[in-house]
Amino acid sequence: MEAVMREFTEPQHDHGAWEYEPDTHRTRWSTALYEIHGVERESFDPTVESVSTLVHPDDRETYMAIVRDAIATRTPFACQHRIVRPDGDTRVVIIRGSFVEGFEDTPDRLIGTTQDVTEHAGDEERLSHLANHDTVSGLYNSNRFMEELTREIASGRRNGADGALLVLNLDRFSEINSVLGHMAGDQLLRKVATVLRGRLRDTDTLARIGGDEFGMILPGCGPEAAGRVATQLIEAISNGATIQAGGTERRCGGSIGMAFFGPAERRLADDLLVEASLAMHRAKTNGRGHAQSFSEEMRAEQAVMLSTEDELRGAIGGHELRVQFQPIVSLDDGATIGCEALVRWEHPIRGMVGPGDFVSIAEETGLISKIGRIVLEQACRQAALWKRHGRDLFVSVNISPRQLTRPDLAADISHALTASGLPANLLCLEVTETALLRDPGPIVESLRRLKALGVRIAIDDFGAGASSFGLLRILPVDQIKIDHSFIQGLGDTTSDRAVVAAVVSLAKELGLSVIAEGVETQRQQAELRDLGAELAQGFLYSPARNPDELQLDGFAATVLHGVV
Repeated sequence: MEAVMREFTEPQHDHGAWEYEPDTHRTRWSTALYEIHGVERESFDPTVESVSTLVHPDDRETYMAIVRDAIATRTPFACQHRIVRPDGDTRVVIIRGSFVEGFEDTPDRLIGTTQDVTEHAGDEERLSHLANHDTVSGLYNSNRFMEELTREIASGRRNGADGALLVLNLDRFSEINSVLGHMAGDQLLRKVATVLRGRLRDTDTLARIGGDEFGMILPGCGPEAAGRVATQLIEAISNGATIQAGGTERRCGGSIGMAFFGPAERRLADDLLVEASLAMHRAKTNGRGHAQSFSEEMRAEQAVMLSTEDELRGAIGGHELRVQFQPIVSLDDGATIGCEALVRWEHPIRGMVGPGDFVSIAEETGLISKIGRIVLEQACRQAALWKRHGRDLFVSVNISPRQLTRPDLAADISHALTASGLPANLLCLEVTETALLRDPGPIVESLRRLKALGVRIAIDDFGAGASSFGLLRILPVDQIKIDHSFIQGLGDTTSDRAVVAAVVSLAKELGLSVIAEGVETQRQQAELRDLGAELAQGFLYSPARNPDELQLDGFAATVLHGVV
């Protein structure tokens, strides 16, 4: 395994980065890539002129076949071939690429690097190393890793031995890359590689198989042993994979998915990688920082998610989403003072589908930002119409964690307010407490930018996520919404009453208003009044309804039936 553990020490000036969109043929090159090909930006546009024209005629057909196969199969690829510069100079390059699935308005694309290896053209051993190793970490690349995995699966069948495949994904690596730059990101990747090598056996195989993903093959390891190794690796990364950047120590954790092979199974390497990746995504969904073994339930759930994602994309384009409004009332006199906007999916077969059945999928696939934008615009238009009819009702809109990390969120909100004519103080943005506790730093900064627009900010589901009362001192918050789980026990349990009383008291000290969620009985309402709560919403007053079905103290108005 000496080749696996060897560090890569080549200079990086001979590398160029590129990006290619198969649907539009749009191509972007780094400065180094123009230098490698000996062309000027002004004279060669890789989007207009086919890059294949720069490939040596004898290598062109093979090169094109490899790229077409990578696009069709959406798998990583590597290719060594010659290029011919305009001055006639022939160079030898290695091109590596990976398929990146589109996100919202971002199309599918291939991204990768091209490395000039001409000086090693006569050194077959060195060329082999370059073709099989990742240039950042020095580890095997994805192509070589899959070859090793195929060999280990076959060896396990012949020798009657078990084995494990581990896929590690770094948690919050993208934040380090975006905030500190790719050099810091590469430094962290090398540190992670070093930590992992120090914890694995010589018989194990380690590779960098994606941007922030590492693959490990553990021959002779069953589920129990692999689980122990995975736990040790996660702990080692959390404690040891650190870099100094921006004057402070930076670190990131990791989540691991595990899949297993043995003598009785006829497994393909690609299938096993899919299983480990599904398990890794489940680990990240369940809170990150731990290991998860694959189960067949995950495959079934993945199929449902993909199907739902496809249907949801159609629902967005086909205007099947509906925005309903649930009144928020004053506990003093019962008057409606605002409404929460809640999205529903009017499915052509399943009927009206609640957000619990599709919002998490929208969040994971990135569709939540597009849905959130639609709901925001419709809610602002509805509240603006109420105002024109003489009712100053504020409208609350839920903002997802993914939306909060988008730099264009403030622009979306500003546009929705301007387009509708709604005053900013009549829009309230709700953020769940669990999102704040997960990674408060960037979210607090995002909330401050939103607060500068003049909108209100509310913490939703307060108390459901191991509340951090200290956060309230630094958050630009106007309202606290007490989680419905505490409201349900009012009048029955003293502990729930004590929690609600503490939240109401704290909110008053901080000058915040309190909304009790999920009020269903007169007894709960009486308890809330006795504790000094100001506002409430729940089925006692009204479920969420279409705008034209709402009776707001005898007043009803609507913009549209649903979202358009």
